[in-house]
Amino acid sequence: MPGSGPLSRHASALVACALALAPATAGAGRLVFNTEESPPFNYFQDGKVVGTSADIVRRIAKDADIAYDIIVGPWKKSYNNALHQDGHCVFSTKFTEARAPLFKWVMPIEISKSVIYKRKGDPFKALSLEDLRGKKIGSYSNDIWVGYLRDANIEVEEANSDYVNMNKLKTGRIDLWAGGEGDDLVAREAGIEVEEALVFAENVIGLACNKKIDDHIIERLQEALDQLNASGEAEEIRRSRYQTPVP
Repeated sequence: MPGSGPLSRHASALVACALALAPATAGAGRLVFNTEESPPFNYFQDGKVVGTSADIVRRIAKDADIAYDIIVGPWKKSYNNALHQDGHCVFSTKFTEARAPLFKWVMPIEISKSVIYKRKGDPFKALSLEDLRGKKIGSYSNDIWVGYLRDANIEVEEANSDYVNMNKLKTGRIDLWAGGEGDDLVAREAGIEVEEALVFAENVIGLACNKKIDDHIIERLQEALDQLNASGEAEEIRRSRYQTPVP
């Protein structure tokens, strides 16, 4: 959970966010939820972090009676905060076998697709990963798509922001772009229309929390999420991504 800088997926928005949101430190009983710019799941708008994942995280924290702050930053920094700092979590984090033992998990918040995008109108067709061999594929540095594709012996060029990837795609320096569901909005903001060439994976998205956080806190968050999923309210929030305008 593919999108998604140099600060993250939308450099200008994150500059504004950095000015608006001071770094947060976890206090007694208070968590810090780190995230990045990745619409429609989490993004910065009108001085607030919004999006379907952000709405779900806020709701379960409220239902679990847990105080929190949300801060936005580059994905690598957000991820490392949760990995190394007590009281910190990061969303929207794709669950993988490699990441499983590194965090305490609250999930599923979302189920997202991993997508290979092509320029709109490009006649290229892909039915499987095999069809990507020989193509220049760009992706966001440190995201799971890079490792997934390389494990399948697909060559990937990393960039430190998807803004760089969009420029490469526009100028033909890459043929395709690996991203997440909804990342066509990122491309549109960068002035290029894209379309799906291949959906190559589905990912469980969760809230990944530092392992020093008390198990009781994690259990309360998980129970709140389970109830939200069981009631159908979480799915209503997820469906709103198709109606909610994003920057």
